[in-house]
Amino acid sequence: MASVEAILQRVRACGERVTIQRRLVIEALCHQGNHLTITDIQRYLQQRDEEHALPDVTVYRVLQWLKELGLVSQTDMGTSGTVYELVSEPFHHHLICLTCGKVTTLDDRYFATLREQIQADHGFSARIEHMAIYGQCADCQRTPQTADTPTSGL
Repeated sequence: MASVEAILQRVRACGERVTIQRRLVIEALCHQGNHLTITDIQRYLQQRDEEHALPDVTVYRVLQWLKELGLVSQTDMGTSGTVYELVSEPFHHHLICLTCGKVTTLDDRYFATLREQIQADHGFSARIEHMAIYGQCADCQRTPQTADTPTSGL
């Protein structure tokens, strides 16, 4: 996991200022791990120190700014909602079952080939850092589903 100072150094290397709000969100991302929602970040900051609580719009803006700098990825994890995490290599991705909700981590090697092919065919450098692919897991494919079986709300 990246250190706060390493991320701040990367921000400064991009010629960007480090405000208190930006630093707080970066600290939350570094200390809380992966797949954080805006609410997770707010909860961390509030538990840490009541006076450092940030409104959701501020957290969202900082996350979008970090995403534009290529330091954070944003992924829709289905019923978990939109999650954010610091970009680090090797990248990882997820297979999400629409029937049972099971999440399986998928190695980046599948997307490395895709990135190369897109570059070769279109001259386009694709940023595929944290992808969620929806479908049905092997267990659910083997189990006959009835019309009344709910999916995970998607």
